[in-house]
Amino acid sequence: MEPLIEGLIAGITVSFLIGPIFFALAEITMTKGWRCGLAYVFGVIISDVVLIYAIEKVLNIFPFDDALKFKIGIVGGILLIVFGLSVFLTKANIKQYDVTNVKTLLGAFAKGVTINVFNPFVTVWWITMYSTISINYIALSDKIVFYFAILLMVFLFDLLKMRFAYYLKQKLTVHNLSIVKKGVGICLFIFGLAMIIKVS
Repeated sequence: MEPLIEGLIAGITVSFLIGPIFFALAEITMTKGWRCGLAYVFGVIISDVVLIYAIEKVLNIFPFDDALKFKIGIVGGILLIVFGLSVFLTKANIKQYDVTNVKTLLGAFAKGVTINVFNPFVTVWWITMYSTISINYIALSDKIVFYFAILLMVFLFDLLKMRFAYYLKQKLTVHNLSIVKKGVGICLFIFGLAMIIKVS
């Protein structure tokens, strides 16, 4: 149950982070329809799966003893704390994304892939998930459950964002976005602190 619970908590936390992926999703859903929105979400999820596989494959090449796992876990926890502080302190900014070039489902899918892959936070997030949690799971089944739980939460929350895209876009003022960012920042800070305590 531990991989499942940790995955669900991590997935819920990152799902509340409102950034480029959300703004593009809202624009595509409202202007191109729910099918394009869903294709965009699948693009994000598939690219996440590829990133997870690549990170696991590359980093598993190196031998990790208990001492190194401890150091990596501490660094990963510190990264999460830094992310939390960064999200908490940075000024809220509502961006508009031009999605006029999205004309087909394939185009929406490609948009999801490119925005996700070229978002540096996403790559660092998955590396942090590996270094703080996944690295401690020996069984492949535990790793799969952990990552699946995260992606499941991301997918379900993206569906909710699609369903209420227009409402969220109308209510998402700089003030409201700032409150959400501070809440997510605190969650990331606590999550990172919990990871440090766990590996210590």
